[in-house]
Order: sequence, then C-alpha cells, then structure tokens
Amino acid sequence: MSVKPFSAGHTLESLRDSDFDSCSALGEVVDNSIQANAKSIRVYFTNRNRDQIKNVIFIDDGDGMTKETIQHCLRLGWSSRYNDRSGIGRFGVGMTLGAIHECRRVEVYSKAKDADWYYTYLDLDEIEKSDAQEKEWEIPTPKKAKPALDENQEKYLPTDSGTVVIWSDYDRAADKPNVLLEEFRIWLGRVYRYFIWNEPVVPKTALREKALSIFLNGKEIKAIDPLYVRTEKTEFPDDLKASEYPEVVLDWPILDPKIVKELGTDHSQIRIRLTVLPEEWRSYVGSGGNDEAKKRHIPDNEGFSFVRHGREVGYDWIPHFKFASEDKDRFWGCEIHFEPCLDRSFHVKNIKRGAVPSTELKKAIAERIGPWIKTQREAISDFWKKKHNEPEAGEDLPTGGGAHTRSENIAAKAGVPQGRIAQGKDPEIEKAIAAQAVSDNNKEEEARWIARFSSQPFTIGERPWPGPTFVDINFMGGSDALFYNTRHIFFEVLSTIKQEVKDGTNIEFNAERVTVLIDMLLIAYAKAESMLNPHDKLSAQDLIDHLKSNWGQYLKTYMTTWQKEFDNDI
Repeated sequence: MSVKPFSAGHTLESLRDSDFDSCSALGEVVDNSIQANAKSIRVYFTNRNRDQIKNVIFIDDGDGMTKETIQHCLRLGWSSRYNDRSGIGRFGVGMTLGAIHECRRVEVYSKAKDADWYYTYLDLDEIEKSDAQEKEWEIPTPKKAKPALDENQEKYLPTDSGTVVIWSDYDRAADKPNVLLEEFRIWLGRVYRYFIWNEPVVPKTALREKALSIFLNGKEIKAIDPLYVRTEKTEFPDDLKASEYPEVVLDWPILDPKIVKELGTDHSQIRIRLTVLPEEWRSYVGSGGNDEAKKRHIPDNEGFSFVRHGREVGYDWIPHFKFASEDKDRFWGCEIHFEPCLDRSFHVKNIKRGAVPSTELKKAIAERIGPWIKTQREAISDFWKKKHNEPEAGEDLPTGGGAHTRSENIAAKAGVPQGRIAQGKDPEIEKAIAAQAVSDNNKEEEARWIARFSSQPFTIGERPWPGPTFVDINFMGGSDALFYNTRHIFFEVLSTIKQEVKDGTNIEFNAERVTVLIDMLLIAYAKAESMLNPHDKLSAQDLIDHLKSNWGQYLKTYMTTWQKEFDNDI
C-alpha cells in the first residue's frame, strides 16, 4: 500500500517556524501589492482584545489576479513572477509562508480589470482535519465573492482592479497588538522609503510610474531615511539634512551563468551611499539617545542598510566585518544598493529577510569604506572633545584645562601633606616635561600649563590618548597633575550623564547611574589591586604604573558590560 511522502498538515505546521519575524511576514503581502503595480496599499489591524489580534486586512489597487491566477496564488513555490529578477519578488513562497507564520487562515479576494471579484483561501485547521481523515486537502476553486469589509474599509475597495488579503485566526504574534502596530509602522516607512519617494535606485531608470502610498489603520506611512538626506514625505520635513559624501561604486561579477546569459552582461554595479548627521544632532556623547533623536530613530541606525531594487532587505552590522560597531556609528549612514542579479553574492534568503555579503565582497566593501568609517569616528570623537573642553569666554586656559576648577580649589585648601614620591626631582623640570607632553609642541600652550601647575598643588586636565588607562598622574614635587583620558568609556558615559542632567532629562535614572559609575570605578580598582602578586618586588613607580594599567583595563570591561547588558542608552 502506497503512502504519501509527507503530511500536509504537519509540514505546514513545521513551516510556521520559518525565519520570518512579524514585520517581514506582513511585508510579504505588501511586496506582492507593489509587484502588482499598486498605487495605494491599506492595512488594517482589528484586535480581539488588548492582547490579541483578531485579523489583519490588506487592500490594494493593483492589477488584480485572474480566476486562474487566484487558483494558484496560495500554493507554496508557485509564482507568476517566479525567478523574475526585474522587481522585488522572485521566489514564490513569501506570501503563504509569511501568512502561516502568523495566522491559521488566509483569504484572498482579487479582481482583474473588466472581471469579477473571485475568492479562495487556505485554512490550516481544515488541512489538519483532512490529514486526520487521510484525505487530500486542496485549495478551493475560486468562486465569485466580494470581501466583507466594514464601512470604513469598504469605501477603499477598488472598483477597477485590486486585491484584498485577510489573515484571521491570528495566533502567532510575537508582541501585543499596540507594540506590533508601532513596529510595523516604522518598518514600513524604512523598508519602502524609495517607493514612497518614487526615487530611482538605478541611475536614469524609473522605479515605478507613480509614488506609492501606504496607510496603516487609516494613517499614512511616512518615509524613514537612515541616511537623513531626504526630508520630504517624512515626519520631519523641516529637519536639517545630513552631509552626503561621493558615492562609492563597485563592479561585481554575476555568479549565475543563466542570469549572465539572460542579461547579456557578466557584472552589475553595487552603489554605496555615505552620510554624516549634522553636528546639531550629535553635539555631545549620548546625544543619539535623547528624546528628539529617538523620534528620528537615530539610536536604531547603527549599521548598513542593504537595498535590493529599492526595497530594504536588511539593516544591521555586517557579521565579521573589518571592525566591530561602536555607539558613535549611529551618527553616520551607509546604504548598499544592489540588484537581484547579485542575490548570490549577498546571500539573499527566499523570504528577503537579511543580506550578508560573501567573504570576498565583504573584503571589497571594507577596503573601500573602512578608512572613511574610521575617519568619521575620529571626527565625531574630536568634535565631542572640542565641545566638552571649550573654555568660557575670557579665560586664558590651556586646552583640556579649567573644567575642574572647583575640585582644584578644594585640593588647594585641604591642608594635606606634600607627597614624597617626587622627592629628589627638580619641580621645574618635571613641570616642563608634563607641559610638553600635553601641548603638542605649542610653546604658548606649554607656558599656560606650566603657569597652571605652579599656581596650585593639584591640576586636573583632560586629553585623549589610545590605550586602556583612563587616568595619567604626574608627580612634580609639590605640584601634581591628573589627566583624564577622554577616549576611555568611563568619561564618555560620565559626559552623557552630565549632559542629560543639564538638559533636565532622566534625572532620577541618572542619579542611579552615578551610583553605578562610582561602584564600577571602585570595583575596577579593587580588581586591579587583587591582581598584584604578593611575591613581586616592585618599586613605587612600577606599582603605580601596574595599578593604573589594570585599573583602566578592568574599568573598561565593567563599563562595556554595563553599557551592553544593562543600559543601552549610555
């Protein structure tokens, strides 16, 4: 007795665990509408209660489907555009896989021009029941029927041509309805931004005849530009625009011989767009996490936007890239544009979720834009340091000095005994050495530092230097100096807290942060002390150097852990 090679019900249940997330699953229906030349797409969420979605309804005014096409549109692996690389579709599995990832029943209503509305559906419960009875369940032959919509939705039902898709028995939402709705709003605005603008992504080639309008629960979706160079059709049309750098172009080989033959060329261009946000949006360390930045999604924009024929298919840091991401990377933008003929080189999945360049392509991208990224990181850090260290008008202070006057005055009046570690050293020579180290061969700057050292028993300054140490101490025989390494994460976090307190934001939260900051400082010191070997015979200076190095290194480790695991906004 012959048996079926697989159970349809069990197979489809297994396929529900595909690599979609809720937004990308919902987006598969939007992709189909775009491929069908829709000018307007409307999506409606209806909730059963505060915690559960009842159904999702998609309405478009695209070309619609004939009765014969509707018969097949829910079949896995079937597509009227299968392997078509001229648009954003290709694989023929997205709409059905996306639907069953989220819900148990999918209904499709469609009307081609000069034709009637036709309807069919796919229902997982019916398929499971047929399996249990050892019967073959088939997608029903389309029948004439118009979708049952409420009064508000009915007025947008197209009269010429279009499609309505209804997801019901919605049992797999990852978040509460209000959370998913907001995530999907942002996702739509970013993923389809080029269709909303109708901006060509291939030079001199129109993306579509007319700009796309998308509505979510009646509200029009605004474009979200991670490059911040387009403000039209966004939530903030009057915003300052980012600075755009010359485009980087790579000619890259097409790996599929069939596509080479079909297109008549063996290569395609990869276009890389690069931008840096205006200084007003990155005026201090941590400014990417303030309320205005969050409204503009700046904290979410660390990484690379991969745009496949106008549709974003991924936004993330490239795995195993030349260097790891840093928080300041949210202040520059990078779009990598490619056409579907390069899908193999970008490892594009059949659900169009994510793009990861091949090893060789990754190297080529890093070679072309790695130096630019490094330059922007340094420029952003230098701008922050300059802003932080700017002296008040009228002050004749050395660069990096004067920010800690109150602490210096307290040290001067405390009446503590003079240190002994610098005994035998010439104070004037030591002051000159310390001043030279921080003056960058500027004689006037050097003289200002020497004057400051001579005027008080303790001087505190700030300057950047590479390496793990966060503080450098100069013992000069009666006049000592502390220099803080502004590149160290400790001072970057401290600067964030100070700025937020100054702005009047997160006051209570920052009070807790200060406690944690002090704890981390002292825990790191305790750890550095614990690493001393009781059997080592160290001079006083060697002991100090050992403690400073380990203290800074452990402090960096603790601070990084705090930042990544417990407080992403610092």
